[in-house]
Amino acid sequence: MTYGFSRLVSDLRDLGCNVLEVAAANGQQFAVISRYDVPVGRFTGRVVDLGIQGTADFPLTVASAVHVRADPQLYDYGDTKANVRNIIVSPLGPEWRYWSHNFQWHGERSARRLMSQINGIFFNAS
Repeated sequence: MTYGFSRLVSDLRDLGCNVLEVAAANGQQFAVISRYDVPVGRFTGRVVDLGIQGTADFPLTVASAVHVRADPQLYDYGDTKANVRNIIVSPLGPEWRYWSHNFQWHGERSARRLMSQINGIFFNAS
């Protein structure tokens, strides 16, 4: 079984995602899903780019954030709410926002489950 960034990219592509491999200025690797159509929640129908930071042992672990690029932004820095959401600077650059999220990573560990949880973030956006 393969682990790591290449597995993340491959598994996302197997799900039909248009994935680009991107290295941030700090060297972190990201699987960027370009032109992702948000399927649920208050942002339904918005088309964004999603960045998922690679981990050395995916699918055993995942990074605790999703990175979003949208114009206009879905959430910006001032939209941070304690114990609800934390929006901070992304290593992908100034047009990106880091949405902090602690994924519940027990049970099934797969790209399909990761995307389901990301959709849950959009579904619960308030």
